[in-house]
Amino acid sequence: MVYEQYHLPLSENEELEIEYVENSEWDGLSDPCPECEGEEFNHIEYNGGHYGQYQGTVVERTDYWDQKGSLYTECLDCGEVLFKNPAYDVLRGYLDGEFDAP
Repeated sequence: MVYEQYHLPLSENEELEIEYVENSEWDGLSDPCPECEGEEFNHIEYNGGHYGQYQGTVVERTDYWDQKGSLYTECLDCGEVLFKNPAYDVLRGYLDGEFDAP
């Protein structure tokens, strides 16, 4: 298990604790949870790319640039966090009102 903890300064007196978690015994969504053998997960990912228009229709130019990856994966059976990108804690903190966006 890889576990790293960081502190993101919000102001002079405040900081947000963020974490990176990666379970080295788990190989992805097609692999069962190493803790309980569960096979269903809560999974959040990001996806972005280069978009343009072709004959008035918005199209994604996947030949040009795209970006995607995992933010958070948790086993539904036992609650084990199998992967967490620190960006997840930043988004969660913002949505929970722990700080305002600049």
